[in-house]
Amino acid sequence: IQICSLFNTLASVVKKSVYGIIALELGAAGSAILAFSWLRRSEKSRHYLYTNFPSAAGLYYWAEDSVSFGQKTGTRLRLGDLRRWTKSDTDTSETD
Repeated sequence: IQICSLFNTLASVVKKSVYGIIALELGAAGSAILAFSWLRRSEKSRHYLYTNFPSAAGLYYWAEDSVSFGQKTGTRLRLGDLRRWTKSDTDTSETD
């Protein structure tokens, strides 16, 4: 009888752990989708990410390329962003 009780307790712990892992995975996937959508729509956010976390920005542009099925949307977006950012940097710098 004690073995059966121990088995039920162990099964309950495993079940809760599996549910916890599933919830964690769903939360991580949802957060990644929201972050991807946010970066896709906001050039200011991409610029912040590129300036402060360049490897994360590279991951975003790579993911954008992967989602575009070979159309290299991320590469074109990155090049356009860099062109705009360097143009705005040279426009705002003071020259004597």
